[in-house]
Amino acid sequence: MTELLAHVAFAVGGGLGAMARHGLSVAVTHRFPLATLLVNIVGSFALGAAVAIIAAQSVSDGWEQAAFGFSGGFTTFSSFAYQTLDLHRQETFVHVAANILLSLVLCLAAFWLGTALF
Repeated sequence: MTELLAHVAFAVGGGLGAMARHGLSVAVTHRFPLATLLVNIVGSFALGAAVAIIAAQSVSDGWEQAAFGFSGGFTTFSSFAYQTLDLHRQETFVHVAANILLSLVLCLAAFWLGTALF
């Protein structure tokens, strides 16, 4: 695959991921940053599954680039950081700790599960 097509696949995946994240953020509203937690868990699982499938199959580089682009556009560490600090300003330390621990543990577990299932 040419380098240009790999960049296009990455960009298309990123755009689709960003649109999916926006859609989920609109659909899931909560005082706790639940939408960000969900997109990061689902995105971690999806990337783990994609990595496992790509490693097991002979697929083109374009699919790998699209998977990484989608994951990068869908998941969001910057929103996690902002919302965690916002929780610190508005809520208790328990809410902050829960957001950090749930994000870390569940995203790592989801990535592992995605690789294990595929």
